[in-house]
Amino acid sequence: MRLRYVHLHGFRGYRNPVRIDFAESFTIIDGRNGVGKSTIFDAVEFALTGTISKYLDAKADGESVTDYIWWTGPDGQEDNLSDHFVEVGFGEESASFEIRRTPLDPTSFDVRSRVEKLYLPNAAPREAIAQLCNSTIIRDEHIARLSLDLKESERFRLLRDAIGAVDADDWIKRAQAIHSAAATKLKVAQADAEAATSAQAAAIRQIDEAQASLPAADLVGQASDRLRRTLDTPATGAALAELARQRLAEIGSSIGKLQPLIDGFGGYEAARMALPPSEARASDASVSETLAQMSYDESVAALGAATVATTLSAQARQLENLVEIGRTLGLRDGHCPLCASDISHEAFHRGLDQAMSIARTLDAQAVEQARKERERDTALTALQTAEREALAANAESERLAGIVSGFERLLAESDLAGASRNDIELRLSGLERDQQAIAADMRMLDTLSFDRVISRATSDQATAAERVRQTELRLGRARLGETRAKALYDAARRASAETLQQRLDRVIPLMSELYRRLRPHPLWGDIEYSVRGDVNRFLTLKVNGDVNPQFVFSSGQRRATGLAFLLSVNLSIAWSRWQSILLDDPVQHVDDFRTVHLAEVLAQLCSSGRQIVCAVEDRALADLMCRRLPSSMASPGKRISLGTDASGALAVVHEQTIATLSRRSLVLPDEPLSA
Repeated sequence: MRLRYVHLHGFRGYRNPVRIDFAESFTIIDGRNGVGKSTIFDAVEFALTGTISKYLDAKADGESVTDYIWWTGPDGQEDNLSDHFVEVGFGEESASFEIRRTPLDPTSFDVRSRVEKLYLPNAAPREAIAQLCNSTIIRDEHIARLSLDLKESERFRLLRDAIGAVDADDWIKRAQAIHSAAATKLKVAQADAEAATSAQAAAIRQIDEAQASLPAADLVGQASDRLRRTLDTPATGAALAELARQRLAEIGSSIGKLQPLIDGFGGYEAARMALPPSEARASDASVSETLAQMSYDESVAALGAATVATTLSAQARQLENLVEIGRTLGLRDGHCPLCASDISHEAFHRGLDQAMSIARTLDAQAVEQARKERERDTALTALQTAEREALAANAESERLAGIVSGFERLLAESDLAGASRNDIELRLSGLERDQQAIAADMRMLDTLSFDRVISRATSDQATAAERVRQTELRLGRARLGETRAKALYDAARRASAETLQQRLDRVIPLMSELYRRLRPHPLWGDIEYSVRGDVNRFLTLKVNGDVNPQFVFSSGQRRATGLAFLLSVNLSIAWSRWQSILLDDPVQHVDDFRTVHLAEVLAQLCSSGRQIVCAVEDRALADLMCRRLPSSMASPGKRISLGTDASGALAVVHEQTIATLSRRSLVLPDEPLSA
């Protein structure tokens, strides 16, 4: 399967439709920087995977390459996205297919069913398409990063995936999963066995404890006799035990009533002592209240018919004011200024003096009346005070009487009327002794309960013993399964290592041969590729025995070494049906001498049936490639030059089929051709 064409419109820098058809043998693409050479390779990868791997880690200002996949037009104005697409065609003699992606594809867009024609599904790794792109599209940015600069473990993984030794990993993972499951079952079986053993030991301890607790037969008889005497009953067995339990309940109820009596007896005594004085105070307060009421009634009666003192006082002040006004005004033309009567001066003053005498009489009456009002108010205050004191004294007396009567009622209910605190405590002590004695004798009678405990514990012990036997059987099977799973896991790893080593033995010579043909270093003409490690494998590159080329080679030498490694990886992919090698400017920092070596290697690969697509910037190098790579009438090569059209859009500016050299081109017409 080879690359047939790439058709672009609105992808990356290609704003106008551009189609590039590739020759089956080789296609050399040239052009200066920025004319879209790398975009051709980006289009192939994007069509296959939906991404461009060289930009996956690049993020800036919240954006990534996905924001710049499609042409956005001048000044950021979007063109009609429905016209944009990327289409890549693949084919061989018997079949062909194409993959087309657009900006309007749904998120679920999947091309795996068509891409599977590029590889053998049963032998390929899980990420076959990404692996194919990484090993088939050899980019300028990746030559060193995916070879010398790669970690030794990742370098080994790249080569391992390339040669198709991936099934072993699946078998190893399955074997590891089986071993993990077996180990888990073993742990569970061990835990079950330990739990069963603990349960059996607990049942045995319970039997021993119950047997040790069994009382002697004569002690049981003595306890029964004591209970019959205590309960005054001839009952035996279960009936005696039932009566004893009833008696214990009664004693418990009596104890529950006696304890509050003991706790509250001190308060009862204090209330009983304080009640007589409280009743006397209440009686005195009632008498005082009666006397105060009588005094208040008398003062109210004395004021009943009298004028209010404030009224008399007001009249006296008004009359005094009138006299003062008359004195001030005096007679007016022999007439009184108040009544306008004709009066002499002496008569006028006598009248004023008489009015002043009347005012003083009114004022004396007001003073007497005020005294009576004060007496009434004092009597009212005394009455109110007497009422409050009588109310408080009666309430206190009632409270104390309630305490005394309530406590005496409780004493009577417990048949302890008139009992002292000592009497109550003696009653409580006797009940507690009876309770303890009956309870002790009841424990003696509970022999049947101990028998039931022993029977149940014996049954539990038998069940636990059977469980121990079953768990030990499962534990033995789990140990055997874990041992076999471990052996299977080890065998899978050994088989994987042996299979991979056999394949590496065939691939590593190819890597060394490509290195010798590219000749990166003038002195160190050979490179050693070695694999080390049992579980974690590492692919090490050394020159001159123990020199790491990553640290001693120049940038151009490192790129040439990386090219040898990546070309060998591509040639080692046993599960690939894609017979193309795409090189994006592989000669950066590589001198002309080693560029010629690369052209020789590519020519040999092309002759062996590989399709070569190589993009370079130097036109002279493109000329060299076109001359050196083999071209025939049946399978001619092609050269394509990229640039810009009159509008400034990226375009194919020149396309040329590389014709084969005529067999008579170096022979004169009249000279015969030799064999």
